[in-house]
Amino acid sequence: MKYKTIVVEKADGVATITLNRPEKLNAVNMEMRLEFLKALDELEIDDEVRVVIVTGAGRAFCAGADISTFEADPKKIRRNLVNLKREPQRILGFEKPIIGAINGVAAGEGSQWLLQFDLMVASDKATISWPATSLGMSCPYGSIRLASEVGRFRAKEALMTSKFLTAEEAYQWGLVTKVVPHDKLMDAAMELANKIKDMPPVSIRTIKEAVNRGLEGYEYTYQASVNQQLTEDFKEGVQAFLEKRQPQFQGK
Repeated sequence: MKYKTIVVEKADGVATITLNRPEKLNAVNMEMRLEFLKALDELEIDDEVRVVIVTGAGRAFCAGADISTFEADPKKIRRNLVNLKREPQRILGFEKPIIGAINGVAAGEGSQWLLQFDLMVASDKATISWPATSLGMSCPYGSIRLASEVGRFRAKEALMTSKFLTAEEAYQWGLVTKVVPHDKLMDAAMELANKIKDMPPVSIRTIKEAVNRGLEGYEYTYQASVNQQLTEDFKEGVQAFLEKRQPQFQGK
């Protein structure tokens, strides 16, 4: 499918979504929001895709929502809020791993998206911020996710002051898994994706959902572990181990 505000590329089991409004620092308008969610829908049912990388074109990952498109009409505001509510839930519920490749500034809606991803690799030029407070708003879903990632005190500092985190600070806070030189960013993200894509898809989905559920995930992981032993991937993994060969996982 052709998109206007994003670019989707697929190769060797990895899909890359590039937010593509560089003249606006990839700020999110309604068209981009809907196209991004549509791309997730399509990639989720594509059996050839095991991992998704999300990055931005130009010098920004995503500068947040495109404020110039904000509506003053209360009815339109409510309609937009419905889409905004669906957005983090859809990203978080995406069945395949999403790696954020943070190439520059990530703020507002862009930084909220990052909190729903599974792994993040940052360029040494990247910065992350949640500036909603400075616009007279709060960051309801982002605040919950941020607190779960960095603790409530650091979350309050970031949200109440609209603090910009450098890539190194984000790493120290545990938000990103690796900081790399800017020109090595996509190589690092792809290296991580390639390590994950060859793992059994059922196990990857289970790990993702269990970690996202937090402590509630114990009973889920126990039952899922039992169920996984009935899968073809489990049989293949055992057989490959016994035969000393690389397993060929099918996601079944």
